[in-house]
Amino acid sequence: MLKLAFWRNFEIPLFIAMIFTCLFGVAMIHSAVMYDPLLSTAGLEMNQLTVGLGVGLVFFFVLSRLDYHFFESWQFFIYLGCLGLLLLVEFLGLTTLGSTRWITVAGVRVQPSEPAKLLVILMLARFYVTNEHRIRRIPVFIFSMLQIGPIAALIFIEPDLGTTMVIMAIWLGMTFAAGADWLHLVTLIFIAIPLLLLVWNLGPLTDGKYQVFQPYQEARMALFLNPEQDPTGEGYNLIQSRESVQDGSLLGQGYSEGIHNKYDLLKIRHADFIFSVIAEEFGFVGCVAVLSVLLLMLFRVITVAKKAADAYGRYICIGVATMLFFQIFVNVGMNLGLMPVTGIPLPMISHGSSSLWTTLMGLGLVESVALRHKREQQWYYRTGPGKE
Repeated sequence: MLKLAFWRNFEIPLFIAMIFTCLFGVAMIHSAVMYDPLLSTAGLEMNQLTVGLGVGLVFFFVLSRLDYHFFESWQFFIYLGCLGLLLLVEFLGLTTLGSTRWITVAGVRVQPSEPAKLLVILMLARFYVTNEHRIRRIPVFIFSMLQIGPIAALIFIEPDLGTTMVIMAIWLGMTFAAGADWLHLVTLIFIAIPLLLLVWNLGPLTDGKYQVFQPYQEARMALFLNPEQDPTGEGYNLIQSRESVQDGSLLGQGYSEGIHNKYDLLKIRHADFIFSVIAEEFGFVGCVAVLSVLLLMLFRVITVAKKAADAYGRYICIGVATMLFFQIFVNVGMNLGLMPVTGIPLPMISHGSSSLWTTLMGLGLVESVALRHKREQQWYYRTGPGKE
């Protein structure tokens, strides 16, 4: 009876929306690669379904059943393990398209920067619970940034600007939710902007000058508002992406019937630009439907945060919600030409096992919080009022 009562708190709407989104993602990956002579034979959709979703669901249910407080005791060792994997990427990582982000584990390519997002969430959740009574003090504010500094730095130099931005967004969202002083946040922004301009041309010596950002990153930043300046280079895919969205009109051209998809005009459409494929094939109505499901998931995560049994669980949910919202916002904006191209995937839809695993693990943690939001009542009925 206790086990049945325990699972009654399972967030079924969140789970159904998650499964629907993942399966829709598999279908869209199939549509995106079916006309590509190279990718169509690579089995990317089956990889997303079996290795991505299949293994991801195992992670999801394990973390759902596991008490989320387990990570408080092992957090230091998880932190060291994460730093070790990120360092391993620097020395033994696989390089693709100029970025070294992956390592091979048991024949599967894994991107350690993805689970690092969850580590940051768990680490900050515990930190803010421990320092909840002094969160408005400057030393606490600064130390919260120093904790994530080594992880963000190792990911940035891969280079992976997109994931670095996600980690910074997680920190900002959780810090705001914890009740940090507004003055500290505003001051940080005023310091960060000129500092960013200062380091724009600093870093490894290249052609007689120092650069922190890679040349392709600088080009993407410069061209996202006006890709026509380089229509055959970095601006090409932005132009094609915008046209794909426009051609979708109200109802779209039909599944696998998009012109930019069929004639291989849009590149990386199974990953970074999959939202453009959705827009072209299902139109404005289809985009609204997909975004509605994603927003429903965010709403359910926030609902779990509100009814969490303790602050630790609440902060975990806030961190996961921030991670998902930021990725959705940037990816959609990138496909619409309103944001620079940073390689941030559309959660559960873009191709990528590591990204899918991280999302499902994050939602598994949310389910763990949901299943235990009535911890005190369950403990009472299991032991009786005099046996605690």
